Amino acid sequence: MVTMQQVADRANVSISTVSFVVNGTKPVTPETRDRILSAIDELGYRRNSMARALASRKSHVIALIYPLLDHRHHHSFVDAAATAAEELGYSLVLWPIHSDNVTTEITSLIQAGFADGVILMEVQMEDERVQHLQRADAPFALIGRTRELDGIDYVDIDFERSIETAIDDFAELGHREICLVVEDLSGTPLARYSPPLRTEQAFNETIAARGLTGTVLRVGHDSASVLPLTEQLARHAPDATAVIAVHDEAAFSLVNTLQRRGVRIPEDISIVGVATSTATGDLLTPPLTTYQAPGSPLGRLAAQALIARIEGRMDAPTQMRIPCSLHEGGSVAPAPHGRAPLTKLLGIAAA
Repeated sequence: MVTMQQVADRANVSISTVSFVVNGTKPVTPETRDRILSAIDELGYRRNSMARALASRKSHVIALIYPLLDHRHHHSFVDAAATAAEELGYSLVLWPIHSDNVTTEITSLIQAGFADGVILMEVQMEDERVQHLQRADAPFALIGRTRELDGIDYVDIDFERSIETAIDDFAELGHREICLVVEDLSGTPLARYSPPLRTEQAFNETIAARGLTGTVLRVGHDSASVLPLTEQLARHAPDATAVIAVHDEAAFSLVNTLQRRGVRIPEDISIVGVATSTATGDLLTPPLTTYQAPGSPLGRLAAQALIARIEGRMDAPTQMRIPCSLHEGGSVAPAPHGRAPLTKLLGIAAA
């Protein structure tokens, strides 16, 4: 392992001068700083995070806090946040927290000095974690939104704009009756989870504004909830020619089950996923058309905003929404003319 003394010898300076540059504790001349940084690069020196923490009285660690829920997929958010943190001289740790002791664990995390600030995911409309951090005057940023956002740093998927875009894209292809499938999180720790609530509201408002017909189906994530979805779609929206699924398992189940039962995709019905896994959607036949979640930009921006807040480099809060981006597959086509109701196509008795 390369030591600070070796860096000092290579740059022909004292070890204390190297420490000033590494820890940012005292200014040095630009020429000396450049010489030390060149030595660091040449030798591959990596500063000791514990020593730096002792010197600065900061851990240079940020924590990403999320609930313990098996069905959530966050790798792109996490990877980007970790990379952005590292670029700014911080480490990111994942801190899964059970809903029963969330405020106690967050208090311990901050007060014990394990982290300088936190990023919260899976944000609810009224989120006790946010209220707790505000009372504690602890630095934090959100990936998601609460109902009240004054003075809060957040980045989020623009679900409203993404849903509006998906509806308009379908309408341009002649679709007049559209079904929305969203997560049913009632009875779970995320019953007030923001995205399904905002998505459903945006869907209903846009459908009404465009003079279209819309149906909303709320579906859980367990197999007992997902497997009956095809028949629920047929019974509740028999004339729907398009489906917007903000629910990975639901989208994948519909594509597979409808085709297995003789309904052609996209000739008989079109299906898109919003904030869906594009990589997994590409494995379906036909490949699922998706509006891909901006996971990497959101993770990076959240980490940057939090670190700027920790370091006192920001006055106005960062508040940014990014819409999903279209990834074309093979599951969308113009609306079929004169198609029989789904109940008939599937051989289901009409309700």
